[in-house]
Amino acid sequence: MNIAFGHSGMDLDCLGSLILVKRLYPDFRLVRSRLIHPSAAHLYEFYKDYFDFLNPKDIEKERIEKIIIVDTCIAQRVAEYLRCVRNSQPAISIIDHHSSERCDILGASLVESSFGANTSYLALLARDAGVRLLPEEATIALTGIFADTGRLIYENVRREDFEAAAWLLDMGASLKLVKSFLETIKEDDQIEVLGRLLPVLNTFTIQGHALLLSYLELEENVPGLAAVVEKVMELQNPDAYFAIFSIPKSGTILLIARSQRARIDLHELVQAYGGGGHQLAASAKISGTDGPGFYVDFLAHLETSLAPAVRARDIMTREVRTINENKSLLEASLMLEEAELGGAPVVNDSGEVSGFIGLKDIMKGRKVSLMKAPVKAYMSRPTVCADSGITMREVERLFYRHHISHLVLTEGEALAGIISRWDYLRFQKSRGREELD
Repeated sequence: MNIAFGHSGMDLDCLGSLILVKRLYPDFRLVRSRLIHPSAAHLYEFYKDYFDFLNPKDIEKERIEKIIIVDTCIAQRVAEYLRCVRNSQPAISIIDHHSSERCDILGASLVESSFGANTSYLALLARDAGVRLLPEEATIALTGIFADTGRLIYENVRREDFEAAAWLLDMGASLKLVKSFLETIKEDDQIEVLGRLLPVLNTFTIQGHALLLSYLELEENVPGLAAVVEKVMELQNPDAYFAIFSIPKSGTILLIARSQRARIDLHELVQAYGGGGHQLAASAKISGTDGPGFYVDFLAHLETSLAPAVRARDIMTREVRTINENKSLLEASLMLEEAELGGAPVVNDSGEVSGFIGLKDIMKGRKVSLMKAPVKAYMSRPTVCADSGITMREVERLFYRHHISHLVLTEGEALAGIISRWDYLRFQKSRGREELD
């Protein structure tokens, strides 16, 4: 017998991967984890017949020749299956997109991708192999892709994720059904937890990152806590959110983390507590630890482990063209045209920044034929300046708050550099790729 399975606590990306394995490798039987992740429970109940799963105990007496493992390369996460493989030494192939994890399954061959969703890789394999899917199978797979990529907007998304999603739509995937399966806050218990979480959110700035932390005690574990955490992320828009749930009755702590900054590597942060996951989504289960004490310890862990956020000085233009406030608008216009600039800081005779002159300011003088007027008569003042050490989140706020096209940056009293709106947009566009690569 040949078998295929994913990690324990199968989530939507895991199920999406397995439905495609079933079509790509029809001689393999799928094996079900005893645990289904709460976020995948509704989809599984509707579509479980399409998987035709075996239970791990069903393979105990079989001679297993080949195994395909999807969406993980960690032995502990597939232990429930491997302990049922007896009297054989099967060839093991792994298809996984967790590039930050080190494979510890002995003798396995690893096919690794850097796509946002593991399902995306298998979908493109199926497309290239000419596989035809049922609409229901395409819907399962597309739900897996959308779940692991934040509906294709997380920073881990690649072009291939879009290609895979497009092919699945061609195969008849239903966006309405995908949306319904991703709306995971449906139960009264989840809504109650969300209501209790919002008043206890704490905001921290650590290494320039805007973080949310919360601590909440529960009577018992509530299915679907990850979906509640993701809803808080959506509402509050921090760089990352760390939710700590303590269940004193069982002596258990659940740490659920979500991030939208690849520089905040959640997988690495929770590994210290025996957890795992992605750069942008991870969790850990901790036993035998006091809840409030863990909260304090974890906060200290963040302060010592987080990589610094990108700051304005990291992307600013340092060689700044300036113009003296006593120069004429004509001279300013010629200088900007020669340097291909949209504006420049204005300095006084002492070299201090006294204003900013842009093309719109010069146009005001040109309309009334006063191009010989001094720059200081038409420049914008006061100039919006900031320290070069501010974070890019603060840069964004200044652009929106003051409706400026350029932000002048200083170090002490001295002019240090400048950031234009285009500089900021280029950073936003390239940030995810640079951090992940």
